[in-house]
Amino acid sequence: MMLNPDAIPLSANGTEASPDPNAALRFEDLTIDDDLSLLERVVRYVRSGIALQRLVHVKMIAETAKAVGTESTINAILPLLPPLVSDSESIIRQHLAMQLLPLCLTCMFGDDPAFDPKDKSTVESRVYNDGGYAIATLKIVSYMNTLICDSDMDVRKAASDGLATLALYIRSDDILSVILRIPLQLVRDEKNRKVPKQTNNNSASENISDDLCITACHLLADVASISSSQVTPIMVSQHISPTLIALSRHENFRVRRTVVQALPRVISGSTLDDLTSKLMSCFNQLSTDESYRVRKSVGECLVDLSRSLMLLANNNEYVSVNHNEQKNTDVTMTSAGSKGNSNEELKAAMRRLRRDNLIPICSRLLQDNHKVVKYGMLQFLGPFIASFYPLDSGDDNHSDEGIVSILDNKDDRAVGGMGSQFFPHAYGMVTRLNPEFVSSPTTMLGIIQTQSKERNYHNPDSKEYLQSLLPQFLEKRYNDSKSLVSILRHRERTKIDQDDIAIIKSKILPSYVELASINSGEDNSDAEMRVYCAYSLPAVVLLMGNEEWDRVLKNCFLKLIVGSSENLRNKDGTDVSFVPLPVKRCLASSFHTICHIVGSAAFKATTEEKTNKRDILSIFEHHLLRDQDDTVRLNIIRNLPSFLSLLSSSKRSKYLPPLFDIICGDTMLASKRKNALNPMLLNWRQRDMIAQILPNLICLYRPDQVRQYLWPIIKLLLSDSVNLIRENVEWSIPILLRSYEYNRCVFGREDATAVKLFCQESCNEVFVFLKATLLENRPNSTNKTIACGAFSKRQSYCRILSAMALILRLNEDRGMKRAKAEDGKEKLTFPVHPFYDLTREEYRHIHHLLRTLFLPPALDMKDDKVTNVRLTLAKSLRVMPSDISDRGDVHVILRTLEDEIETWEGGGGQNMQVEAPKIKTGSNMIDVNKGITATTKAATNMKNDGKEILRSLDGLGDVKIPKVGSNEDDSMSLASI
Repeated sequence: MMLNPDAIPLSANGTEASPDPNAALRFEDLTIDDDLSLLERVVRYVRSGIALQRLVHVKMIAETAKAVGTESTINAILPLLPPLVSDSESIIRQHLAMQLLPLCLTCMFGDDPAFDPKDKSTVESRVYNDGGYAIATLKIVSYMNTLICDSDMDVRKAASDGLATLALYIRSDDILSVILRIPLQLVRDEKNRKVPKQTNNNSASENISDDLCITACHLLADVASISSSQVTPIMVSQHISPTLIALSRHENFRVRRTVVQALPRVISGSTLDDLTSKLMSCFNQLSTDESYRVRKSVGECLVDLSRSLMLLANNNEYVSVNHNEQKNTDVTMTSAGSKGNSNEELKAAMRRLRRDNLIPICSRLLQDNHKVVKYGMLQFLGPFIASFYPLDSGDDNHSDEGIVSILDNKDDRAVGGMGSQFFPHAYGMVTRLNPEFVSSPTTMLGIIQTQSKERNYHNPDSKEYLQSLLPQFLEKRYNDSKSLVSILRHRERTKIDQDDIAIIKSKILPSYVELASINSGEDNSDAEMRVYCAYSLPAVVLLMGNEEWDRVLKNCFLKLIVGSSENLRNKDGTDVSFVPLPVKRCLASSFHTICHIVGSAAFKATTEEKTNKRDILSIFEHHLLRDQDDTVRLNIIRNLPSFLSLLSSSKRSKYLPPLFDIICGDTMLASKRKNALNPMLLNWRQRDMIAQILPNLICLYRPDQVRQYLWPIIKLLLSDSVNLIRENVEWSIPILLRSYEYNRCVFGREDATAVKLFCQESCNEVFVFLKATLLENRPNSTNKTIACGAFSKRQSYCRILSAMALILRLNEDRGMKRAKAEDGKEKLTFPVHPFYDLTREEYRHIHHLLRTLFLPPALDMKDDKVTNVRLTLAKSLRVMPSDISDRGDVHVILRTLEDEIETWEGGGGQNMQVEAPKIKTGSNMIDVNKGITATTKAATNMKNDGKEILRSLDGLGDVKIPKVGSNEDDSMSLASI
């Protein structure tokens, strides 16, 4: 062995030699040479004798391969893999298995700039590197094969997921020889290894053999669920289905249980003949298996199987393939009809197949002698009933995906959206039927490609950037509302199969309703069953409709939320009402959803129900909003605007005073409960949730109601001791000022002078409070100052300016909308997004307040001694509308602060006193360093502020709306639905 000038050992072919594992560690071995390139680091340290160094650099293999390209990957990286495949550390083998898929893609497409793993439209037009393709499908796949047979379960899982996903990217003709041969060989080898038991030493080898069968079963199911353009139904019928059917007779119950879990995925790619004559029969047979664990798994998988049947029927690709390839099946289909007719016939056949097979299995499992099987089926009974709700569009419009698009949300930046919460098992089924989610290469480092069409989230003038400045709680509430609207609209236009409804009502719905009052003598089991019932109740109500709500589901709901008095009595004969706390917490989260689904019928109540306080409004107030549990109150407060939006304006107004008393009472804002371990207030999350819902609550009420009931709550929260609460409530100020616009205040008033005076006084009250509390450090109404430094108050004032500027920036292309006249027939279905859809008058109103009142005091902070205050001021000035930020004084201050920030970031130190230039306006010289606006003395400004505001509001007509384009707003207005 020779040494190069750097004293690095070289092998015979000139490459760096592997270190001697028996040699003593040197100091050089414990350090990482940062001067090495990425490829040189990986080549050197994946062969290190230190396991941690190997692990770190194994994780860098995919990234390095993408950086160096196909040729260097083949020549330099692939030779490193053989010793890693047999590494002594299982965690290293596991991460190596995760790197092999992106390594394959780099070899096959690494030099193709047009390759995008997310784009499925280019499957037929992909350009392969022939040499890299051969290496990937032969050598790298052989490494995957070795890892799939590993003794460690996590290693097998990682390698199996990578191999299944690879089937999406190789040529369809090679699926059988490259992918399927591996799991099929595992099953064949398992059969050959089976020998009669002679010694106890065979148990370990038998366990490994069974584990390999389980791995092969999952791998076959993942491959079968791939698009039929890659894995054809004939291929599934000839190779995958027979293998799984054979494994369903395996002597080990764990293998049979895995077959049960795999069958729903196999159905998505099977032929109609296999489905009706083989796979469904296999599932039926397993439902009567001698092992209670297998039968329990059958009950758990009924939901997936039910969903997979209907998703299969909604797959247009599947319909065309099977219609062409299958002519004689057990499912009758007329070949003379159009493709749309064939699709509808297949849906009807799948529904009939589901009723004839799955309902009897469910009924049988509910009567099972084994307690674990019976309770397991009861646990999934609600989701199984909900699985009969159609996810597709329900008509012949194949471009409409129904609510499947809600479940399959591909926007990584989107927050909220309740589709996956509403149909959690359907969401899981949708993702499992797309194996790209098994081991998505788009999430692996080194494969993501920067697309030119990527949305710009960093351009300060872009819509995406401005939207990213909004708090997540506003966006989540808005997206939740849109999802709920989509689901309810889908329910209105979708026809539910009445045969499905009839058999559910007669066979399994009674068992579900009984869960609300189950009394088996085991309190823990009964409480658990009631939680399962409450969890699925919204989806069950959505399927069964208002008729079943009135008949049985309303009583089920009342028993869950109020409690059942059956067989529970005190010694004096009075009824005992017991509701498990998890049940209340669950129903508090879904209460508004149930009310939206049922609609106005939810608020109908008999005289007896109102007397006994068993009507919806009484339950809302006494059993949820006034509950002693913090989590119950937190869950109901979270969706309070959505629930109140269902009430008419008069009912909302009537309900506001008691709601105000509850929120400001001892259980919420006024609570000062502490303990020795937690000196902070224990219920700060409730106050924070109230701060988050205030913007939506303001949109629901008239300005006079907002001023009387909601503005005091805002003042309390602005003085809270928790910083997060103060930051969240600041977003309510622009919405509060929006509600004080003249046209909004006209409601119920005929005297224009009185309306104008109300607007002026309301805005005056807000400004004076903010200035006195945040800028002059005055005590609040309780004569206590906020437990924070004065500089944080000045930061809070700047953040309020940012929120006011942001609502203007987001509506610059909407500012031409005129205010709509009130017709007295208000019908508000859901809260609108508080920061969108400003009318022209509202835009001018907020713009004038910002420019003439709120901004001048903030400009004095340019000389603030605290760096963070000046940074916060700079952030707020950056988002100002152009007609404000381009003004001479604001523009110069912002430029000065930007220069200071740049100097500070460049190492100039904390002293950011920079001389600002003097600018000429007319005949006057303005010295920016002396302040743009004269500050008002704290001793005399309270009275003068009011007069100043009254005078400034008279100039409201001088505001000019910026020029806008002709594009309409593409955002969804929930109020118009």
